[in-house]
Amino acid sequence: MNRFLTRMLRRQDFYTGLVTILVGAVGLFDIAYGNWRPGPGLGPHAFPQLAYIALIIAGMAIWVDVARGKSDERPDYLRVSLITGIVLVVVGVGLFWLISKLGLAVSVLIALIGASFLLTREPLRHWPSTILVPVLATIVIWFLFVRLINIPLPRGLLF
Repeated sequence: MNRFLTRMLRRQDFYTGLVTILVGAVGLFDIAYGNWRPGPGLGPHAFPQLAYIALIIAGMAIWVDVARGKSDERPDYLRVSLITGIVLVVVGVGLFWLISKLGLAVSVLIALIGASFLLTREPLRHWPSTILVPVLATIVIWFLFVRLINIPLPRGLLF
């Protein structure tokens, strides 16, 4: 057991999962005990709860991969990790700029594909995860907002 725990603590993804779970838990704690109170039923006010629950589930899924040995070791080159993080922040800021120009759905699709290409080794070889997953994620986001909780997405020139 001690060896298993030591192996998990050496994985970078263990800490990614931990931070993801903590962000979701803090968000749910804020909803439950903070100044913000959700209304009854499923609607626009339920989205933050769903997002925080999804973060907790995603963090747990990352931990499952860590426990199965399918995760990244600590990075060999800190500079590459920092540059990747900076580029991801730039992609995120670019997303907000693109929303007013192209609309939310198209902007999210472009940002997700860009982030997937950045984070995937040999992105064209792994095209299902770098192209199809962002397309499916964009469709799910659109469905959740527009159809499930009735929030219209910002529109732009394309969609």
